[in-house]
Amino acid sequence: MDQLNYADIFKNSFVAMSSGMDRFSSIEIITNLTVSFFVGLFIFYIYKKTFQGVLYQRSFNISLITITMVITLIIMTISGNLILSLGMVGALSIVRFRTPIKDPVDLVFIFWAIAVGIANGVGYFNLSIIGSIVLTLVLLLMTRKEESNQPFLLVIQTKNNMDDQQLYTEIKNSVDKFMLKSKTINEAYTEYTAEIRLKNEDTNFISELHKKDELIKATLISYSGELSQA
Repeated sequence: MDQLNYADIFKNSFVAMSSGMDRFSSIEIITNLTVSFFVGLFIFYIYKKTFQGVLYQRSFNISLITITMVITLIIMTISGNLILSLGMVGALSIVRFRTPIKDPVDLVFIFWAIAVGIANGVGYFNLSIIGSIVLTLVLLLMTRKEESNQPFLLVIQTKNNMDDQQLYTEIKNSVDKFMLKSKTINEAYTEYTAEIRLKNEDTNFISELHKKDELIKATLISYSGELSQA
C-alpha cells in the first residue's frame, strides 16, 4: 500500500485548486446559501425574541444572517483544498475585530451563526437545522423569567442634609429588594444609585419620596447586567 507524503498532499491540493470550480455546481451553491439564509433568518427571530438587554441593535441582528452566509461561502471555497485552507487561515489571522460585545449572550449567537455556516458549507443541513432547534429550546428555557423579577436602577439626588438610614428604610419597605450600588457626594447634592426589584410593578413609592423637601430628583431605569463604575 502506497503511503502519502507531504509532496503528494500538496500535489493533490494544487490539482484540486485547478479544478475547484467544478467541486460545487450552481445548484449546490444556491442551495447551501439559501439554507444558510433561512436558518440565519431563524436565528434573527430567536435573537429578537430572547433579547434581554437595554438597547436592541437591529444591525447586529442582521449581521448574524450575513455571518451565516459568509461562513458558508468560506467553507465551500476551502473545502477539500489544503492550500486554500492554509491561505484562508493566514488571511483571517490578520483580521482584528474591535466591536465590543456588551452582552455575553451575543457571543452565543455569533458562534451559532458560524457553526450553521460551517455545517451548511459542507452540506450538513440536518446538523444545522436540528442543532438550531435544540439551541432555540435551550435559550427559550433559560431566558424565560417573570416580569416581576426584572431589575431596575434607582437614581436619587438629595440635599446633603438627608438622613441616609431613613432613606434606605423607606425604600426597603416599598420594594421587594434593595441593594445600594454607589453613593456620590459633592457640594450641591448627594446621589444614590441602587438596584431594586419592585413589588407587583408598584412605582408609587417614588411619588411619596418626591414629597420630601430633601429630595431633588428620583429616576427609575430598567436595566440588564452589572452596573459599571467609571
